[in-house]
Amino acid sequence: MTGTVKIVTQGRGGKVQYSEGWLKKNVCAFSWEFGGGDTVAIVWFTTEDVFNSAYPWASGRQKEILSFVAEELRRTQAPSSTIEWGNGYFNLVQK
Repeated sequence: MTGTVKIVTQGRGGKVQYSEGWLKKNVCAFSWEFGGGDTVAIVWFTTEDVFNSAYPWASGRQKEILSFVAEELRRTQAPSSTIEWGNGYFNLVQK
C-alpha cells in the first residue's frame, strides 16, 4: 500500500487521516481518542457501506486501508502495543 497516515490532534483525540494519490490527494478520516489503563488509543470507523459511499475512490478497500492505518499507528506511535479489533473500532493496547 502506498498511502500515508497523518494524526490530527484536537484535545484528547482528533482524526487519523489516510491519504493516497499524487496530483489529486484522496483522503479518508477516522476519529480517535486516547484510551485509559492499558489502552493507548481507540480509533473508530463506520460500516463498510457508509465508508464506500463516503469514499468512492476507496470503495471495497475499507479493511485493507484500516489494516494499514492500524499497523502504521502501532509502528510509529506505540511499537510495543498490539492491535485489538472490535465492531466499529480498533484499540492499540500495551500488554
